[in-house]
Amino acid sequence: MFCRKCGQQVPDGSTFCTHCGASLAGGSAPTPAGAGPSSAPGLTQSMPPVAPAPQKPKSKAPIIIAVACAAVALIGGGTVFALTVLNGSKNSGTQISVIDTGSSDEKDSSAKKKSNKSKDKESSSSDDEAVPEDESAYYGSGDSDDYLTDVYTYTNDMHPYSMSIPNRFEMEDTPSGSGARYEDPETGFVINLFGYVNINDETSHEMFVDADTSGKADLYTAEGDNWYVVSWRDGDTIIYEKTIVTDSTIATAHLEYSTANRDMGSKIIDTLLPTFQVD
Repeated sequence: MFCRKCGQQVPDGSTFCTHCGASLAGGSAPTPAGAGPSSAPGLTQSMPPVAPAPQKPKSKAPIIIAVACAAVALIGGGTVFALTVLNGSKNSGTQISVIDTGSSDEKDSSAKKKSNKSKDKESSSSDDEAVPEDESAYYGSGDSDDYLTDVYTYTNDMHPYSMSIPNRFEMEDTPSGSGARYEDPETGFVINLFGYVNINDETSHEMFVDADTSGKADLYTAEGDNWYVVSWRDGDTIIYEKTIVTDSTIATAHLEYSTANRDMGSKIIDTLLPTFQVD
């Protein structure tokens, strides 16, 4: 498969590009393999046709008997019912009448009640499906990508590094002044920036080799000329760290977000993390 950002080939199933560190969520799939071999000809053998066995005509006698029995039962039942009614009428001296199921006014009232219930049900269903004209108020501004363009550039005064941060993220300076912590009040997405002086003349590769990656779930790592990335999952939280190492400064961008905001994390990694740099 290939990275959709830099175009370099990466191993199949990769989560992030090993060349530029971009997220591969929804990336290109590997080239499908060719079709399998076709079946070999000449393996079928024709069989001589077999004449169907003659079937004996079905007898209609059972059907006739069943119909006759049903007719006898109906006639007998009707006769008994008629005799019973006549005897009851003679003994009580009353006349047989048809039972009225209700007056026409009562029937009309019942029909109106059913019609009103049906209208109320349709009205309730329509109200449940209604969406406000301002969709952002209904769905929440988290469904919009405006935060990727509505940004400002944070520059650290103590160490020469900077990064573009969404304006809707709230900032909290660290006590030492070496970095800043930002959090999105809507999703809890955290961007933590910090830096320090490279007093031991460490290199990016040395720090990458020494990085603690043991026991981390869904581990992803990448390395460049003067940077490296380590990402992993801790329960329902995804952590993504990119560290840049120069002769004078070491700076790290620490991203922390829930698995439910995976799509937002991929967009920030692809769009805003490239602006993280050391001057």
